[in-house]
Amino acid sequence: MILAHFEQVKDKPIKVASEYLHTITRDWSELDATDKFGNEDPAAVTLRAWQFTKGESSIKRFGLGSKKAKLSREELALDRHVNETTQQYVDRINGRNVALMPDNFFPSFAHPSTETRDFRDIFWATVSIKQHPDYWVHRYMRSAGWDVDRAFAMIKGIIEWRATEAIDKIICEGEIHSGHDEQRLCLSQLIGRDRLGYPLMFVRVRHIMPRANEGFVFKRYLLSQFESLQIVTRRFGRVTMLYDFTGFTMDNTPFTMVQFMVFLGRKVYAESSSVLILLVDSWLFTNFWNLIRPFLDANLSARIIFVKDVSEVRQFIDEDQLPKELGGTNTFAAPFKLPEEGENAKMFDLDGRKVAETEWRRRIADFESLTKKWCDCLTSASRSAEELNKLAAQRDEAGREVERAELALNRFTRSRNNFERLGLVDAEGCLLLPNDQQ
Repeated sequence: MILAHFEQVKDKPIKVASEYLHTITRDWSELDATDKFGNEDPAAVTLRAWQFTKGESSIKRFGLGSKKAKLSREELALDRHVNETTQQYVDRINGRNVALMPDNFFPSFAHPSTETRDFRDIFWATVSIKQHPDYWVHRYMRSAGWDVDRAFAMIKGIIEWRATEAIDKIICEGEIHSGHDEQRLCLSQLIGRDRLGYPLMFVRVRHIMPRANEGFVFKRYLLSQFESLQIVTRRFGRVTMLYDFTGFTMDNTPFTMVQFMVFLGRKVYAESSSVLILLVDSWLFTNFWNLIRPFLDANLSARIIFVKDVSEVRQFIDEDQLPKELGGTNTFAAPFKLPEEGENAKMFDLDGRKVAETEWRRRIADFESLTKKWCDCLTSASRSAEELNKLAAQRDEAGREVERAELALNRFTRSRNNFERLGLVDAEGCLLLPNDQQ
């Protein structure tokens, strides 16, 4: 069905109309590197940024390009604090434009237009990110309850969404053009493993202040984080999420952001989570739960586990994997490390990228050809078990070749992520936790 759809849409490019590619154009020129907040808690600074936007008489951030009242120097510094990208921050502290990655993005040599995307290209760029192509499709089959038509509709919709929203550009730019404030606050942080061995991400909900910045800034941060996790955790297949709702308020969970996060969990990154553990100690959570429950499907709802205190958390996560703030003994942390000039040197090598892209396309063509032969053999009345097994083995190896070709290509098309800068991945970009490195 997917290969047949390629033929149907091969001359029908998808127009890009992404809200996540906006940039902040407000004038911060009167500020300099001295306009900062010293040793003040970054979360408290972000909270202040949110507080001065709440009143009707204060600056309104909602609506791109809206006219804003004249801000005091502190308010302007707060505004920059929550909205500038990592690239803007690095440029500011260095007093010059730092070439962390190439300025001019283009999807591919075969389809260089930045205004449209090719469905087939986006599909293969998505499914071959350091994994056998079958694995990604299999995730949607599981999510659709093995209903082939429903799974195909989900895949088609997600690929079209990724094309329209230019997710390939977000992957390319990664953390560099994502909000620096969200990165350094470590709103979601890798801390260890759960009892089943899955990577464990810890989210401090009370630190999330999406209304303090432009909506697309926080959404882009979420997409950048999810895409990085998809890459580094592929060997595990799933990730366990621990959400700490201690001390949270409804300001931490605005309705539109909740909708977006549920959409990501249900559809875009379906079957990516092992369980979602929600540590709740507030009656306010009832309101929050009533807000999100209508948007959850049975598959995602079944993965959500409510716990009232840390003793219940320990049923799923050992004490030595829990952070000290939750009564554990885990001192491991993965803080945000600023990208450095030169770490993405391969992204400037267009000749090398062209060679890698040509090889990637050749491997994809081989895999598609063998997939068609394998499908024909499956439906042939005269097929033999020996022939079918031979084709299956050849197709499986061709899938591995696509995976290897993508691994070579992504060095030219994707900026390095924080896990790589911290040395938490192996040579193939797979996550290595401290115990794995001993």
